[in-house]
Amino acid sequence: MRAYVRVRVGAESYAMPVESVLEVAVTGEVTPVPGSRAEVLGVRSLRGQLLPVIDLGALLGCRGGAPAARLVVAEAGHLRAGFAVDEISDVARLPDPAEEPDSRLLRGGLLDGDDLVGVIDVPALFEALERGRPGEHS
Repeated sequence: MRAYVRVRVGAESYAMPVESVLEVAVTGEVTPVPGSRAEVLGVRSLRGQLLPVIDLGALLGCRGGAPAARLVVAEAGHLRAGFAVDEISDVARLPDPAEEPDSRLLRGGLLDGDDLVGVIDVPALFEALERGRPGEHS
């Protein structure tokens, strides 16, 4: 079992490994970046540093209805971004994913009670952003 930050995007539940998450913040004021991809909401200043703000729902292919209220600030290697989510559910220890992923951006899925939770592969998120391709469902 590993510790995860559980989030909700639209009607979907996801989990990010705690070791990839630096902090949780309010979305705050995001400045759009002209010419950026649809997944990039813009940038915002957080503790004096510019942070790209990414629409996690758009990247995973499950857009929410309202503007995201929270950011999960995550990093992989030297890359750091704020991923906009609808809600932070909790931080909890969850079993390893047992279900095969339907996206290359997920490590897999697991059942937590009656809730199917997609386990996010944080390095794959950053790789998709660097390569300029959103998540593709296979």
